[in-house]
Amino acid sequence: MAGANSLPQLLRKNQAAVLADWTQRQLQSLSSRRDLISEGDLRRESQQFLEAFTEAVESGDPERPSGPAWDRLHEMLGDLSVSRARIGFSPTETATFVFSLKQPLFELIRGSFTTADDVARETWHASVALDRLGLLTTEAFQKGREAMIIRQQQSMLELSTPVVGLW
Repeated sequence: MAGANSLPQLLRKNQAAVLADWTQRQLQSLSSRRDLISEGDLRRESQQFLEAFTEAVESGDPERPSGPAWDRLHEMLGDLSVSRARIGFSPTETATFVFSLKQPLFELIRGSFTTADDVARETWHASVALDRLGLLTTEAFQKGREAMIIRQQQSMLELSTPVVGLW
């Protein structure tokens, strides 16, 4: 991934444009679910994710995501997934948050590289990284949903258990 136009440098240089395009696409796809998340919250989450993703990609090979930057990104996505589970998003809608970054990112890559090999390589790196992160959101969503159900079951059990006073 060396070179003046590698994915990390492209992301850093074009972050504002990618963020604007990505956020706009998300707003369009969430038009029927706008009651669940405000435009401001969506922009903030998108900006935080894009910054963390850029740092993670800068830190090493996106096909072998490991290290502190990737750990922070995974933690952020875990928190986002659980939060979205709580407010009523589906697992698909939650994963789409990550997957929807592909189109603006691929367009940036296509417009920034001159050879088909470079476009294919950088597209592959981005695709592998985003696919893994999208799947991570689904796992975290399911774990968060399961924890929420267990808490609800425990609360219902406590409410339905009669309290007997001892004298």
